[in-house]
Amino acid sequence: MNETAIPESESRIELGTVKTGLGAIDLSVRVPVLVFFGSAIFWLIIGSLLFLLSSSQIHKPTAWWTLPGIPWLSYGRVYPAFVNCFVYGWTIPAGIGSGIWLLSRFSAGPSRYPSLPIYGCAVWNVGMITGIFSLLTGITTGRPLLEFPSYTALLLFFGFVLSGLYLLTILWNRRPGPLYISEWYLIGGLLWFAWMYGTANVTLSAPAAPGPAQPAINFWYIGSLMDLWLTPIALAAAFYLIPKIVEKPIYSEKLAFLGFGGLAIFGGWTGLTHIIGGPLPAWMITAAIVARVLMLIPVLAVAANFHLTMKGAFEDLRDDAVLRFITTGAMIYTAYAVEGSLISLRSVARFTQFTFVTQAHSELGFIGFFSLVLFGTIYYIGPRLLGRDWLFPKIVTTHFWLTVVGLGLLYFALTIGGTIQGFGLEDPDVPIVANSDLLQPFLTVQNVGVLLIAIGNLGFATAFGLMLLISTPVRERQATGDEAGKVPVKSAAEVRIA
Repeated sequence: MNETAIPESESRIELGTVKTGLGAIDLSVRVPVLVFFGSAIFWLIIGSLLFLLSSSQIHKPTAWWTLPGIPWLSYGRVYPAFVNCFVYGWTIPAGIGSGIWLLSRFSAGPSRYPSLPIYGCAVWNVGMITGIFSLLTGITTGRPLLEFPSYTALLLFFGFVLSGLYLLTILWNRRPGPLYISEWYLIGGLLWFAWMYGTANVTLSAPAAPGPAQPAINFWYIGSLMDLWLTPIALAAAFYLIPKIVEKPIYSEKLAFLGFGGLAIFGGWTGLTHIIGGPLPAWMITAAIVARVLMLIPVLAVAANFHLTMKGAFEDLRDDAVLRFITTGAMIYTAYAVEGSLISLRSVARFTQFTFVTQAHSELGFIGFFSLVLFGTIYYIGPRLLGRDWLFPKIVTTHFWLTVVGLGLLYFALTIGGTIQGFGLEDPDVPIVANSDLLQPFLTVQNVGVLLIAIGNLGFATAFGLMLLISTPVRERQATGDEAGKVPVKSAAEVRIA
């Protein structure tokens, strides 16, 4: 067994030999991290409300609570606005905030230029406001996850560059030594997103790409966004926090870098599996399918590494809410990847493409993997930045169960209903109206699941706001004395690094 511990600089700080350094590090990044977290939570709430509205509209389009007759709140505008709020408003700012904190820990010294990411976040939010307003008023490019007009895309890119430069300055000023696996994921994700977002927007707008090339570029970007930005950010947090909480080093350095290398090689090829049967050369679709299947190699390497690291510590899931969030998210990542490979096969895609199955799969990744890991990361980082405990720890536990139960209802309803939908669409003897009627019970269950997720997210925002506004000293607890569901806040001396 080749054990990989948290880097030495981080170990020295956490063991308390540089206690003043630990406070200085957190103090130097507190404002930018909290600004990004606050921005992310704001857009999470807006996205959750839009998600609930769009889910209700597809379930009961004529009901008064779905606001029929208001053009700018029609399903065709609300659902893209929800997706963009969730991806660009919630996951990316939350990922940047987490990345700032993680890299500052590895740097073993206070970061410089804290105003740079604040400006970046401000520009990003201006872009988000103009982008969501444009979508709701009907101004859109019509390209999934690239719906924002060019002026909004430019604002988002500029805001990301400012934030990315700050992250690179933290990395540049770090103490000499080997990079930890989380740093590799963060560096890769930053560079990959800047490259793919800029490339996709430029090639699709100035000058416009030929018609058949546009969906290829669009879905190349979607696959890369999922696998080369959101996944690295979530895995960077998981590779740091899981060993930290269970007080054990990562099981295998080789498995860790196999996971990173496999993601880097195959992650940019998977997007075209969304348009199997489209007007593209067969070899392009085949290459995407092969890459999607081969993605199981890094996914299983990551899963095995986490499982072996957690071996002997699974009972901690009962008492540590942060560990429960992150471990559950990591487990869902494996399920998400396996299902992605399965529905990418041509024989399966014949029945699942253009059905609710693909929507269920996407939301399993966004809500089950990315969001759960980011929730756990914020629950871990928040008290360490503010020196305050979560005021009502039961909100954290309730948030977890509402999200998991809501996601379960949503996922299974859409997967089962989407499978029935696919077979109905394949059978010419089944009228479209009859197929739609069969979906109604599943859409009802999905709507309940979305409601639970929205309530959980509102509780999360409430807990974060209370922690910001109400000062409560952090209480150091012994692991044996923690109540179930509470978020443990351990002192530096309590954390043991192998």
